[in-house]
Amino acid sequence: MAEALVQVKSEMGGDAVILHTRTYQRRRWLGLRRVEVVEITAGNGLNVPRGARPRPRPTAQPPAQLQPIGASRVSGQGTLAALAASRVSMRDDIPSSVENSRQFLETPAVNTAVMLNLTQEMTALKSMVNDLVTQSRMTQAPNVPEDLFDYYLQMVQSQVAAEIASDVLKTLRNNHRPDQLKNKQFVHEKITEQLEKMLPVSGPIVRKKTVGPHVVALIGPTGVGKTTTIAKLAANLKLRENRTVGLITIDTFRIAAVDQLKKYADILDIPLRVVSSPDELREAVEAMGDREFILIDTAGRSPSDTLKLQELRNFITVAGPDEVHLVLSSTASQECIESAITRFGQVRVDKILFTKLDEAVHVGVVLNVARKVNKALSYVTTGQDVPDDIEVGKGRRLAQLILSGGNI
Repeated sequence: MAEALVQVKSEMGGDAVILHTRTYQRRRWLGLRRVEVVEITAGNGLNVPRGARPRPRPTAQPPAQLQPIGASRVSGQGTLAALAASRVSMRDDIPSSVENSRQFLETPAVNTAVMLNLTQEMTALKSMVNDLVTQSRMTQAPNVPEDLFDYYLQMVQSQVAAEIASDVLKTLRNNHRPDQLKNKQFVHEKITEQLEKMLPVSGPIVRKKTVGPHVVALIGPTGVGKTTTIAKLAANLKLRENRTVGLITIDTFRIAAVDQLKKYADILDIPLRVVSSPDELREAVEAMGDREFILIDTAGRSPSDTLKLQELRNFITVAGPDEVHLVLSSTASQECIESAITRFGQVRVDKILFTKLDEAVHVGVVLNVARKVNKALSYVTTGQDVPDDIEVGKGRRLAQLILSGGNI
């Protein structure tokens, strides 16, 4: 292209106007060899009338000794007189100058040629991408209507299971008229309603008994944030609901966890008991019998550690809690979450609590898990601040997060 532009400048001057460019391949030597041909249509001082078009290039083959880089030239002053194709040989005796080439590449004619080529390439690229998207749509969701596919893609990108996303749109299509489905706001609202119904929630911790404390235990894998979460629950019960609260921890494996919970207990001015055996746990629960709520923090357990899970089960049996919340991280993979639910289900799981919602790229996994295990969602946490970054689980809130891409 650069060499063809040099020919344009040498023959027509620096004020030449590029009208059209194209690059194509021509067969030579009985079709066994391909050579690239660059064609430029240019004019000097032209006033091109509407509808003027370059004439087709001559079909004659170029001489064998020539490399066909072509320049279509315009002759005449003020009017389009003729357009003829010419081929420029690439002989070694053609002088070249780096400085002249650099200066010429900065001329308006060259810029116009470059922009024309970029436009052509972008058009071709867009066409290719559109074809790939169409093929992908047909492969991924052949039963999803084209006008609803963007919603399907949005849910799948939020890690909602493909079958759930497909069922949602199928229900939408079956229950509403085609003209309603063209209203984006209407479709968004109806999808939100369906997702909300798929997310069972339990509401906040509520004390229903009139005698004795309401005991709540938090269990779960290591590193999901149980200690910070139990501090948030205690702070909300004490400071916002004006309840009497007691804390018990059996997480003696991590000294830092005990120290952290002790600091929270001192700030909130509530009692804390550290126990290391089921018998000590029983005594601690009895000693806090005058509290309205007792929150029990447990040590993290690996879902694959059968021995430790059995030990945890013994603690839970002795404590006899009113509620057992399985704490899970929303940043974990669905496979890990489902494995944890299965293994901790052997201990006891009444409700599910998701942490680190603020760190999750997508929150569709919460919907998948809720649908699969049929457990109600109690709370979600959205940061590290105590007591603020915790919310009661709400189906509509999570549905909106799914459709918004997970932005808290």
